[in-house]
Amino acid sequence: MHIAMIAYSDYESDSRVRRAAQTLADRGHSIDLLCIPSSVAREAPSSSRLHIWRLPMSQKRAATGRYVFEYGAFFIWSFGMVTTRHLRRPYQAVYVHNMPNFLVFAGALPKLAGARIILDVHDPAPELLTSIRGGRLPNWACWLARAEERISLSYADAIVTVNESMRRRLTALSPRSAPVTVVMNLPDAERFAPNGTRRAATNTPLLVYSGSIAERNGLDLVVRAMADLAGDVPDLRLRVIGDGPAAAHVTALAGKLGVSKRIDFLGRVTNEEIPALVREATAGVSPQREDIFGSLVFSMKVAEYAALGLPVVCSGIATMRHYFSDDEVLFFQPGDARDLARSIREMLANPEAAGERARRARRKLESLDWTSQQRSLALAVEDSQRRR
Repeated sequence: MHIAMIAYSDYESDSRVRRAAQTLADRGHSIDLLCIPSSVAREAPSSSRLHIWRLPMSQKRAATGRYVFEYGAFFIWSFGMVTTRHLRRPYQAVYVHNMPNFLVFAGALPKLAGARIILDVHDPAPELLTSIRGGRLPNWACWLARAEERISLSYADAIVTVNESMRRRLTALSPRSAPVTVVMNLPDAERFAPNGTRRAATNTPLLVYSGSIAERNGLDLVVRAMADLAGDVPDLRLRVIGDGPAAAHVTALAGKLGVSKRIDFLGRVTNEEIPALVREATAGVSPQREDIFGSLVFSMKVAEYAALGLPVVCSGIATMRHYFSDDEVLFFQPGDARDLARSIREMLANPEAAGERARRARRKLESLDWTSQQRSLALAVEDSQRRR
């Protein structure tokens, strides 16, 4: 098949886009990937089956107007590229990664000619926008976001999403009952593998947080827990890998609470550096808040911690409790910094129990199996063509 893939993200940093493109190329399909320039210094080259085009525009996302401009410019460019290239060599499928969902309409001409539209819903747009605005999204904006999502879903011939909670949500929303396939975000088994050694109990205990620093992701809760634990575990350290809109707030909070010297903010690093930096930790922390968006999230960082054999302290949001049990992950009450501190204290006080949970979590992760996720992705695309 000849497939156009559209993603308003960069190929190098977005693991879901990269894996989808590589999976389909490995199946023998020819992929034209339309994306934006890389956020890392070295951009991946095209190959015989994967051709990469990048719109020369950087993401700034400083205000709503900038979002509209960036999304609009990328849509116009994608529409032109897909239309032009389809006239030269017809596409059999157009695979679109959200956000935004309306990028599906960039495949209008191929769809009229019989190509299938596959929409990969990474994030639920209305819930994410509401969460970003602290639950204060204006009624008109909420209506517009939901209308954009519903119309885009109805235009798609097949839908792919990231976990079971999202599948149920999208199945209820999709008016034409387009099939919804779950393809989970799971770590690369080769890159995220235990090295056979554990951080010794006598070493300085080190927690790690890896991911975007946004209010909804709850890193501030970890900082507050660090202050709460200062008297009990004075040598406890926290390593923060990542950046985001709440980074300045979290850094200021650490200073206000007197724990700045115990927290290492590493900023954004390359994907290749993450496993080694995470592997050195005593345990991984995922403090996601359970708001309208958070309840639908499967934390990729939890999967990475578990793959590396680390004990995990995780917010007890609904989706994470669907996939992991209390015997596999040490849960705490979402949004409660004191309960997070209690969980960290419990984990450090009983390293044997923490290690057993880590082993069970890793076995659970292995049962989810990235190979089967690849198969589901490929079949979702190929079956959409057979349903013509």
